[in-house]
Amino acid sequence: MGAEQSGDAEHKHSDYSSSENIVVAVVPSPAKQKAKMDDIVVVTQGTQPMRNIHNDPDVIKLQEIPTFQPLLKGVLSGQTSPSSVCLERLDAAQVLQLCVRYQDHLHQCAEAVAFDQNALVKRIKEMDLSVETLFSIMQERQKRYAKYAEQIQKVNEMSMILRRIQMGIDQTVPLMERLNNMLPESERLEPFTMRPDGDSATK
Repeated sequence: MGAEQSGDAEHKHSDYSSSENIVVAVVPSPAKQKAKMDDIVVVTQGTQPMRNIHNDPDVIKLQEIPTFQPLLKGVLSGQTSPSSVCLERLDAAQVLQLCVRYQDHLHQCAEAVAFDQNALVKRIKEMDLSVETLFSIMQERQKRYAKYAEQIQKVNEMSMILRRIQMGIDQTVPLMERLNNMLPESERLEPFTMRPDGDSATK
C-alpha cells in the first residue's frame, strides 16, 4: 500500500515536472518578446584620432596662467568647517581700488558701446534716406514706364487695325480687277495699286 502511494506520488511528481517543462518551453521569455533592433546597441572603437594635449591650445593657455592665492586664504577646498578657522581680513583700500578699477572698465565699455550705437543709428538714418530717395526715383520711373506701356499698347492696337485694313484691301483688289475686266474697254479704270506714284514709275 505504501509502495503504491509512493509510486503514485512519484508518477504525479513526474507529471508535474513534465508539464512545467512543457510550459516553459512553449511560452517565450518577455525579454525575447520585447527585444527589437532599436534596443541593440553596438559599441565599436571610434575612428576619431586621439588629441595631443601637449599641442592643444586650450591646455597651453591654462598652463600659461600663473599660480595665485585665493582672496580668503583661510578657506580651502579641503576644509569643511570654515567657521572654526580664523579667516584673514581683506584690505578695504585694495578692495575699493579693485571696485573702482572695475567701474572704470565698465564705464569704458559703456562709452565704446554708446559710440558704436550712435554711429549705427546715424548709419541707419543715412540708409533710410537713401532708400526713400531710391524709392521715389523708382516710383517716378514706374509711372513713366507705365505711360510708355500705354503708348505701346495703342501702337499695337493701331498695327492690328492696319493689318485688318490690309487684309480687306487684299480681298477687295482681285474683285475690283475682275469687275474692271468685265466692263467695256472704254469704261475700264486704271489698275488699282496701293504703291505711291514714285515707286510705280520706277518699276
